[in-house]
Amino acid sequence: MLDGNRDTNAPRHRAALISLGCAKNLVDSEVLAAQIRDLGYTLTESAEQAELIVVNTCGFLETAVQEAVDHLLAMAQFKSQGPCAHLVAVGCMVQRYGVKLPDLLPEVDLFLGTSQYHRFGEIFRQFLKTGSPRVFLERPTYLVDASTARLPSTPAHTAYVKIAEGCSNRCSFCVIPKLRGPYRSRTVEDVAREARALADQGVVEVNLIAQDTTAFGSDRGDTGALVRLLEALEEVDGIRWVRLLYAYPHRVHEDLLKTMAASHKVVAYLDIPFQHAVPRILQAMHRVDMERRPEQILELIRRHLPRAALRTSLMVGFPGETERDFRALCDFVQHMELDHVGVFAFSPEKGCRAAGYPDQVPEPVKEERKETLLAIQQEVSRRKLAALVGQRWPVLVEGEHPETELLAVGRLPTQAPEVDGQVIITEGNAQVGQIVPAVITRTHDYDLEARLES
Repeated sequence: MLDGNRDTNAPRHRAALISLGCAKNLVDSEVLAAQIRDLGYTLTESAEQAELIVVNTCGFLETAVQEAVDHLLAMAQFKSQGPCAHLVAVGCMVQRYGVKLPDLLPEVDLFLGTSQYHRFGEIFRQFLKTGSPRVFLERPTYLVDASTARLPSTPAHTAYVKIAEGCSNRCSFCVIPKLRGPYRSRTVEDVAREARALADQGVVEVNLIAQDTTAFGSDRGDTGALVRLLEALEEVDGIRWVRLLYAYPHRVHEDLLKTMAASHKVVAYLDIPFQHAVPRILQAMHRVDMERRPEQILELIRRHLPRAALRTSLMVGFPGETERDFRALCDFVQHMELDHVGVFAFSPEKGCRAAGYPDQVPEPVKEERKETLLAIQQEVSRRKLAALVGQRWPVLVEGEHPETELLAVGRLPTQAPEVDGQVIITEGNAQVGQIVPAVITRTHDYDLEARLES
């Protein structure tokens, strides 16, 4: 839940904004938050005290849709039992189910799809006057830029920067193109302008995000745009770390890796959703690069970035996946020794081609395979982290440990916010937002312990 800055002159009307789903959705929520503030509301974390409640939904999977519905129904209780006068649903779930929602969720006053969240202030004002229409849907074409007002929800030293919107990859298991529209990217100059503004506000870490960051500029035929963007961010005073998230495998080439290797700011970290390791399954997934196997891509990365941290997401139970295919996937995880692995069971989402494929894998088999793969990765993670003991690494200090004021927490450049574990700081002092040298003293399954050297 987002919480805006408060002051003694703040208006008495309160609003709560709940952001579900991925970091890309969080940026949308920050745009929503700025509009809510401009409507005259103070943002609060206490939904039970809010007169306006906005839920920015995820709709990628049915489980995410159910989570969104559960949140909306929980918030609806405050309309009958509390001060809440208006409940609004925004985002991917609305884009996916559209005009069906008013009958299914009569408790919700207003529905805005992914094409309309940037117009929330205007639409909500009009709704207060007329009470209709209740659903706002169009083909998504909007793209944030450096001039878009955002109310930050992340700690002051770190920020997500959305460099593109939508997706044109057309993977057979995915409905994102229907929810977010075709791929469209910002210009190098516009992203750099936003990074400079963030640096002026004290941000030291920028995480570049999109459905596919490595496609940056491709919608304009500008295949070298991402390299130029990283070079431009190298020149932004104040930014210390730049991290590249959501890199599509077939677009990870030598020019990008050489740029990363030469950079003093772009951290040696790549988040590459391979999805699988078996060529036949990848072809059925419509993952377009069949010339290079995942192993070859990893070899290329490690040749240029030998200390790179590598994150991937893998899918088990895709239609037609045999026990032999799954064993090959397990071997891939065991032998490639990736740093961070997310494992997901295939979900036959309505609207994705793979939902109609033959040879669907039974749900119990999917779950068993998921747990097996996670257990293998846990051993890999434990072994890789143990090798760091005694090494000296820079740590971005994040703040006090949530469970005790006697400890602090931070992250290595190899750890992205929220998803990759953290460093528990047992000795030393530093200001929040500082990047300081530290020695790794102990490791756990996913977290580390360290003492600061400053």
